Amino acid sequence: MEHFLPDAHCFADDTQLYLSLKPLGNTSQADAVQAMEKCIDAVRKWMVQDRLMINDEKTEFLLIGTRPQLDKLDSCPITVGNNRIGPSPSVKNLGSWFDSNLSMTVHINKACDAAFYHLHNLRRIEKCLSRGSLITLVHAFITSRLDYCNGLLFGLSKAQIAKLQREQNAAARLILGIGKFSHITPALYELHWLPASVRIDYKILLLPFKCILGQAPTYLSDLISIKPNSLYSLRSTGKLLLDNPKGKMLSTLGARSFSAAAPKLWNDLPVELRQVTSIDSFKSRLKTYLFMKYFYSL
Repeated sequence: MEHFLPDAHCFADDTQLYLSLKPLGNTSQADAVQAMEKCIDAVRKWMVQDRLMINDEKTEFLLIGTRPQLDKLDSCPITVGNNRIGPSPSVKNLGSWFDSNLSMTVHINKACDAAFYHLHNLRRIEKCLSRGSLITLVHAFITSRLDYCNGLLFGLSKAQIAKLQREQNAAARLILGIGKFSHITPALYELHWLPASVRIDYKILLLPFKCILGQAPTYLSDLISIKPNSLYSLRSTGKLLLDNPKGKMLSTLGARSFSAAAPKLWNDLPVELRQVTSIDSFKSRLKTYLFMKYFYSL
């Protein structure tokens, strides 16, 4: 029988518990629920000793997996204190919204709603602002929300990313004062903005660079490894390539993971860019490379 060991992350006002299980039947799921409830009880006792309290009514739990995996599970509740908590369709985790299939639909919709709200307010005062001030406010209230945790959106469908792109396009039109039906590519080029899909790649590519320099936390650097130099004179020798993950990756979720996405994007970079050693230089050159690749390959 598989043994379940819940992991816990504790924050000032938030405690997270998570575990993995294989949907092999009711026995496996029952063991997982029992392990989770046992861990919750231990956390409650620890908090009581330190004069803290869990807010039972605000506790949420989420089942995450592919649709076939979730179909094999029963949506049984978890006991938290005197409350029975059922699975939520989506939960907020450090500012990001996760749903059961990791489609990130809720996260994208909320980011776009917030961007639309601030765009509406900025349109009302745009005549009182200089272009520089307007750009600053757009970055503060709109693009910052569209970019927040956007590395989680890698591998999503074009229809999902298009929602973010529409908000970015609207922000560009606001700054440049162009019409709703004007062609957007020249506007993005003039502002030197990377499109939404490319901004996701940019965010992910910064992480393996920091991992290689030893500037990333171990929970990220442990997910990737540099391909060792071959004894033979191969063209890949000395080019600082990353190993692709071993084993079969699920196309729905596994291919979107950092361990799969990072080597895929990193190994496609020019060798001279992969060998940069300064973070500021890498950011500048990476943006220039992605900008040129996008706008001059259309």
